[in-house]
Amino acid sequence: MADEAPKGTLLALRDRREEVIGLLTAEFARDAFDVDELERRLDLAHRADNVAALDALITDLTPAASTTALAPRPSTTAELASWPKKRRLLAIFGGIEKKGPWTCPRTLSVVAVMGGGSLDFREAELAPGVTELHITAIMGGFEVIVPPTLSVECDASAIMGGFEHLHRAPRSPDPDRPILRITGFAMMGGVSIETRLPGESSRDARRRAKREAKALRGQRAELPAATARRRDD
Repeated sequence: MADEAPKGTLLALRDRREEVIGLLTAEFARDAFDVDELERRLDLAHRADNVAALDALITDLTPAASTTALAPRPSTTAELASWPKKRRLLAIFGGIEKKGPWTCPRTLSVVAVMGGGSLDFREAELAPGVTELHITAIMGGFEVIVPPTLSVECDASAIMGGFEHLHRAPRSPDPDRPILRITGFAMMGGVSIETRLPGESSRDARRRAKREAKALRGQRAELPAATARRRDD
């Protein structure tokens, strides 16, 4: 069996991962690339198992002086022992919403029956390791908003409805880094999982997506013309 990596190496990898994710997020905000490219690079960053693989993701980017990466806050054993264990939220013929700074328990169950709601994790505080989120949506809808820096796993099913899947987690999870594991079931309803930048509204996200799609169409339209000009030269 191969020896485990030294703790110092793991810490260096974790710190570099946070720096790279922060830089990718900042460059995306400056329109350096579109949302699909951001998701691709973030997925590779979360799965990278060495610093060289992380560095390769930003070789074409200009280093930023500072980033808005959300680094995990170090927690003591006492803090982890007192962390909220379980909580259940109900939205029956109504709605629920969690946003801004809030502490998420290690296990959170949400039931939406002919109702809906939203959970915004961009300013939420999660314990190190895996946080379980189980959503049941029946004839209703639910929205989950996550920041680009949060590792996410999703394994859910739907009948006559939809449950969006988002997978963005490292191959070897860091015990000091939060991972949101989403499971659940949707029947005649839907659950959406959306990545948004800090402070970005749903309208801003849609406008950004439209700008990126328009720019991408322009690039695709220009490609044949550019190829033809090179052939004529």
